[in-house]
Amino acid sequence: MGELSVLRRILLMNVMVFAYWQAAEAATATSGPPIWQSQGARFSVQLTPLNAEQAQAFFENMGYPQGSVREVAAVCVFGTTIRNSAGMPVRYDVGRWRAVTADGKRHRLITKTDWLARWKAFGLQADWSILPPRQTLQPGDWGQGFTTVDLPAGTRFNLNYEWTQDAIEHLASVRGVQCAPRALRP
Repeated sequence: MGELSVLRRILLMNVMVFAYWQAAEAATATSGPPIWQSQGARFSVQLTPLNAEQAQAFFENMGYPQGSVREVAAVCVFGTTIRNSAGMPVRYDVGRWRAVTADGKRHRLITKTDWLARWKAFGLQADWSILPPRQTLQPGDWGQGFTTVDLPAGTRFNLNYEWTQDAIEHLASVRGVQCAPRALRP
């Protein structure tokens, strides 16, 4: 794939993600998809669920191979926004975040690194849609991307997430999160 083609895909993906979050914000005001977010944390996480059909449509429109699309559509997917409202840089590592289900079981999130390893069999070597696995955000920075966890549609959980600020580890939760239910087809 040529450099110009890659740049076009990046631009298209950014436009699609921006449109998705704009639609989610507008829909929330009128009864759209639920949005869960942490309360009071200096590093906040906001989650908006996508059902399997929405995830499939997004990745198909991005030109991903069918096998990779099926894999991501089979798990719980969230549009995720992260924000640093602290007065100093914060670092996070999605590999340390856990979805805790009602039975107390802790489930790892599937990181971008995990996805790239899975998708290698389909010829994918890069991705701009999944939230970066670890990153440092400067004061006022924010980011967006998908987060995923291998749970069935409709599963409820609390997301426990960590970040480091000034060499101190912090823990917060987004409570009552629910994977999107399966879409009902007419």
